[in-house]
This record gives sequence, structure tokens and C-alpha cells, in this order.
Amino acid sequence: MRKTIGLLAVFMAMVPIFSLYSAAINQAEYPYYKKIAVPAGVSEPAIVNFDVQILDHMKPDGSDIRIMENNAEIPIKALITGVQELAHGGKIAEASSSRPDFRGISFGPNSLIDGDYSGNDNAYWQIDSQADPYFAYFTLELQGFSLSDRAKIWTLNPEYTWTDIQVEGSNDLNDWSIVKGKTPYAAAAERTVVFPPVQFKYLRFSFWHTQSLVINEIEVYGASSGKAVFFAKSGNDYRIYYGNRLAQAASYDTSSLSTKGSTPQLSPGFQQSNQEYSSDTDADGRIQDNCPTASNPAQEDSDNDGIGNACDNCPDSANSNQQDSDNDGIGDKCDNCPSLDNPDQFDDNLNGIGYACDDNDGDRVINSKDNCISSRNPAQGDKDRNGIGDACEDLDNDGIHFSKDNCLSIQNPDQKDSDNDRIGDVCDNCVLGSNRDQFDRNNNGIGDVCEDRDGDGAANYKDNCISAANPSQEDSDNDGIGNACDNCPSTINPEQYDSDNNGAGDVCDDGDGDGIINPRDNCPGVSNPKQEDQNNNGIGDACEDFDNDNVMNFDDNCAYDYNPRTYIGSEYLQADADKDGIGDVCDGKDSRLTEKKGVIWAVMLGTVLLVGFLAFRLARKPQIADKK
Repeated sequence: MRKTIGLLAVFMAMVPIFSLYSAAINQAEYPYYKKIAVPAGVSEPAIVNFDVQILDHMKPDGSDIRIMENNAEIPIKALITGVQELAHGGKIAEASSSRPDFRGISFGPNSLIDGDYSGNDNAYWQIDSQADPYFAYFTLELQGFSLSDRAKIWTLNPEYTWTDIQVEGSNDLNDWSIVKGKTPYAAAAERTVVFPPVQFKYLRFSFWHTQSLVINEIEVYGASSGKAVFFAKSGNDYRIYYGNRLAQAASYDTSSLSTKGSTPQLSPGFQQSNQEYSSDTDADGRIQDNCPTASNPAQEDSDNDGIGNACDNCPDSANSNQQDSDNDGIGDKCDNCPSLDNPDQFDDNLNGIGYACDDNDGDRVINSKDNCISSRNPAQGDKDRNGIGDACEDLDNDGIHFSKDNCLSIQNPDQKDSDNDRIGDVCDNCVLGSNRDQFDRNNNGIGDVCEDRDGDGAANYKDNCISAANPSQEDSDNDGIGNACDNCPSTINPEQYDSDNNGAGDVCDDGDGDGIINPRDNCPGVSNPKQEDQNNNGIGDACEDFDNDNVMNFDDNCAYDYNPRTYIGSEYLQADADKDGIGDVCDGKDSRLTEKKGVIWAVMLGTVLLVGFLAFRLARKPQIADKK
């Protein structure tokens, strides 16, 4: 909202220091003021910190700030610090690791703050994945003890990105404080990390990542603030006035105003409207004037921002602070290039961004500063220092301009690129295997994709099983995964899903052990080797619920009659009074003795034995009688 303007010294002559400046302010020209309370026992320079209301209503450069002591103006020193980018003014103090340089390409952490947001060579930091397999960090040294509250981080390579971040702060690289604890972030090319405003010289950014980590650029932003130093004495009445758009910076003798560690810190009170505000400098008959610099008796204000059209630098867009960062007469709110003077608002491509601020070639260098507007060249290389960027020249004299040359350092007018990876064959460390990143982990001059990791005679880029030797490259199911490392070699499954991690791909697994693999099983969770499917709907009967009672058929004691589970005592069961495995709703013989087959057989056997015994006894009685 407010631009950075740095240190503003507002001076006025005074003899002695506490005396009223000879040209005292006209309080009637100031619409706002706040009282400043000075604690007992103070008689020395003090600091009053500006709050949001003062920062919003004062002039952007603070030149209208005045402090009154007992209704008399006193000297002040004012400091206004707006939102600014801090990282690019600092340096990288340390990093956990960096991939070694390769063929003149650097992967060091200094690329993080060089202003090149691309993925070009020498434009990003890459870690050593062997040294930092899961976690990495770098430390940013700011210029001085800067106030910061957010960071923007660019990670353009989605394969080498981070998942979690932690931010710490220190002033000596020894004692560290957690600024933002470990926090997960969704993957994106550009992410903003917000944290509470802190003031540290060093910020350490720690990242949790997957296989490796590449970060292209970082920006750190400071928080807006403002303050003024003045001589304060207990018992006196102090007011700070602001909001006068006509005010010019006053001149004071501030040689006696200084601060130290124990300087009192004061805060302003509530904002009050100045009842004496009655200036009519433009003689239009309006005292409470929405445009005091130009006559506008009708007080037109199209955007209702309190600034009359006659002096509004953005009449159709509300901008009560009238901020105009580039002083071109067009307010920031409606300026198509608010950071650079362009009163003509020229916009060649009609995209709403002024030509001076636009980036026609998309290299993150605006046209007004780009030494090659027609071709991407974020590093702005200009080896011959002729003012024309290398991207618009031909460095190797092969007739191909930098921006289109696929091999910058070696002549190759034919631009031959056998593997179509945008690296010319004469520069490519793997001519036949596409590898735009040119990774070469062992630095032997041969790209990783052209190596033979498993020693089976097939280069990695054409090996269908890099981790296991398979010279025949057999691939029975033609899914691109060689049989030697395919978890289901008979069925196409390039994703190699294995949900239960049993070594067998899901498409080849048999979860219920019924001899039918999951993809072909109409009820993969329940053993049903016969695959019964009465209604031919593709779902096995065992996995259906014919009576819609929320009990699957395989577990239902009465599959065709509605009998949901209910609480029977303390158990949640389907009703089955005689516990014969047939639910009561479909059991017509519940609780009948005759239904209990075990009992029936026992009774029948007992009867047979009893009859046999009695018959035996009767048969013996005549024999006994004869003997007698």
C-alpha cells in the first residue's frame, strides 16, 4: 500500500531546541491529529510509533507529519519504511548441500537471489540428494536487522519440490528462534509463506522433500512501518498532526535529537478530527474541501474516495491516499505501470500492463530494463558489454541466435537433436536418451539416462527394468515393465499398484484366496470360487444383499427375507432363537424339539437300545424257567 521511501529528515531551526519554530504550522490545514501520552519522569528524546491510521492518511513520504507541544510546533526526525523486497539485497550465508558443478553449470545457493526466476542453467539451487535425502536448508543473510513477515519461493520442477517448510531466525547464526514451525504446503511453482513480523539478520529456511530438491528463487518482504523522534517532557501536551496534502517538508535543527537502546517508545492515541480545520486555499467557497489545491465548488467525486475529481490522480478508482509511487501524475490504483514514470500509459499489447513495466518475452525482466526484449534472457547476459543481450546475439557464431540455439557453446548450425530434448547433440551427454536436465550423478561425462544401472547391456533410457538385470528385455504383458521387475508380468499394469505390499500387483492378487484373481473376481473380498451371480449384474451373490437389510448374503442367516441385526442382550445379532443358523423370519420350525436333529437322533438311538434290551430280557426268561 505504501512505498519504500527510506529515511526522511524533517528539519526546522530552533534556538534553543525546545523553542517554537519561527514559521509555526497552520493547524487549520490539518484534518487529523492524535494525542501522545508521555509517562512520568521523561525529559529526553522519545520515539512515537505510527499506527495504521497515520500511515494510511499521511502523505506517502511523511512530509506532512508535525508534532505540537503545548500548541507550539517542535522539531522532529521521521523514518518511514514501506513494504520492500529484502532477499535480493542480502546473500546466502550457508546451505546444507549443493550438487557439484558440471561442465560450467553451477547449482550453488547463490542462484536463489540472483533475480533469475527461470529454470535455465546456472539459475537454480539443487541439493546433493545423497547428502540430504529427505531434508535440506539454506540461510539467508539480510542487510541489517530487517523486519520481515513473508517469503515467496519458486520451485518450477514438480519432480524436485518440497512438501513442508520451517522458518527460523537468528542474529548471530548460533541462537535460533522458530519463526514458523514445520508446515505442509500443496505443490505449486510459486508459494507464499507468511509468518508473524520478526526482526532478524538471518533467516533459515528448512525444507522436507522427496527424491531431490530444486529451488529457483526466493523473495522476502518487510512489513510497513513509521516513527518519529522528538524531545518529550512529562506534563506537557503533545499532539501529532497529519493528513495535509499541501504540506511540504519543514526544515529543523535536529542535531540534538538522537536515540539509544533505552529511548522511550510511545504510541499515539485515538484519531480525532481537527475542529479547527477550515482552509480554503483555492478560494472556491469550500472550507471542508475535497480538493484544496484546485477550485471545485461542486465537489465532484466520481469514485467517492474523498478526493475531488479536480485533483484526484485516479478519479474513477477509489484511492484516498493518492499514492503515486513513480510521480507521473497517475495514481498507483489506476496506473498501468505504478513503479516507472509513464504518463502516456502506453500499452502496446493491450494487456493492461504499461509497456515500461511489461515483460514481452516472459523472462521476468521488464521491457524498460531488458537488454533483449524479444527473447527470454532472465540473467541478462551481455558478454561483449555492447548493451545488447546475448539472447539477441549469436555467441558461438553458428548463425543461430542465443534464444534459439540448442548448444550455446559449440557451433552446430544444423541444430541436430536426436532425442528431441532441446539439447543439441554436440552438447548432449546422452545423445539418444532424452534428458533435458543433463543429470550425471557420477560426473563421468555420461548422462544418467545413458548409463546401464543394472549392467544388463541396456541403457537406462531404453531399459524396461532399470533395477534388475534383464538382457532379453522380456515383457510378457507389453506394459513397459520388464518381467524381471513386474509385480504382475501376465497382466498389463504399468502403474504397478500393490495395495497390500505383498509383492504381487493388485491386478494379479487374490485377496479372498478363492483361486480367482481380483480383477476377474465378482466378489474379491469373499471367497466364492463358483462365482454365482443369480441376477447377472456382475456382482457375485456372496457380495450382494438381496433383502436390503444391510447384511451381505455371505453373512446373512436369511438371505431373502429382511432381518437386520439388532441388539440381543449385549450382542448385535440377527435373530435366531434356536441358534440353528437360520434366521427366525425364515425359520418355520423355531424352538421345536423335532427340529433339533441331534436330540432326535439321540432319542431314536435310545429307543432302539431300550427295545433291544427289553427283547433280550424277555428272550432269556423262558430259558431260566426251564433250568429250574
